[in-house]
Amino acid sequence: MADVKVPGGNNRQCDLLAYNAATQEQYHAESSVTHRENWCPDTKKLSDIFDKKFRGVPPRREGSKTDFAKGKTCYENILRAYRDVGLDPSKVRRVFITWEVADPNNLAGFLAEYEQKYGVHIDVWGFRDRILPELTNKISTSNYDDEVLRTLSLLRQRELQTRQPG
Repeated sequence: MADVKVPGGNNRQCDLLAYNAATQEQYHAESSVTHRENWCPDTKKLSDIFDKKFRGVPPRREGSKTDFAKGKTCYENILRAYRDVGLDPSKVRRVFITWEVADPNNLAGFLAEYEQKYGVHIDVWGFRDRILPELTNKISTSNYDDEVLRTLSLLRQRELQTRQPG
């Protein structure tokens, strides 16, 4: 399910809640993808994104009446959104998708520290280096009705046909 509203979450939504019937895996995926490398998040920026998207922490705003100043979060509301669509919050796998991370050498340490600090495990998947290659490897040469699948099929065939030996 895409764009799932977080109940009582003050205009919050989950980008994607998914269930794999074959493996019983449950996912909450958030994404922010741009091909501009200078816009790719570093681990400091990821911390702010994770706080907002997965823990329901409000953005920092001035004023004593803001949710941030009051220390109000909507984490329980996010968990309720999971339950509302039939997911078990204790089994939901959180995934953040980005083109790439600006400081990839710091990523593993950052993710471990974040999980230890907040008790929330989050995987980061690179759209450029993980998702696109996996998609193009799964696409065959069928004449797809879907324009995106057809384009990926053409790109995959180009890659296979122009690959240099050795």
